[in-house]
Amino acid sequence: MKRVSIIATAAAVAAAARGAWEYEGEWGGEGTGNGQFNKPGFVAVAPNGNVYVADQDNDRVQYFTPTGSFLGKWGTPGSGNGQFSDPLGVAPLPNGTRVHVADPYNHRIQYFRGSHPAVVPSSVGRIKALFK
Repeated sequence: MKRVSIIATAAAVAAAARGAWEYEGEWGGEGTGNGQFNKPGFVAVAPNGNVYVADQDNDRVQYFTPTGSFLGKWGTPGSGNGQFSDPLGVAPLPNGTRVHVADPYNHRIQYFRGSHPAVVPSSVGRIKALFK
């Protein structure tokens, strides 16, 4: 009898966990504009709550408030500093001082630091500084 009640209890806990999440909203849509995506690859949340998204086919990283308001972006297609070829992942450090970006087709991890915004895009769309 104990075995049956343990299985029943585990099933009840699993059922409760499935129902614990409710849809609240979304943001984005297909495109190249601010806040739009072309194959978003990875999402990461910084300690301050900002959300970073690797926007793979747009070769950039975008970041947002926790509710999806656009804050900024950086990156362009290519293999130079601050450029990406299908970025797949983003990882802000726990102290919020640096963001790492996986750039697999360029065979590297790039990292950026700063306060807010994480990097400053120039008028030509390339990053102004890598904050060495």
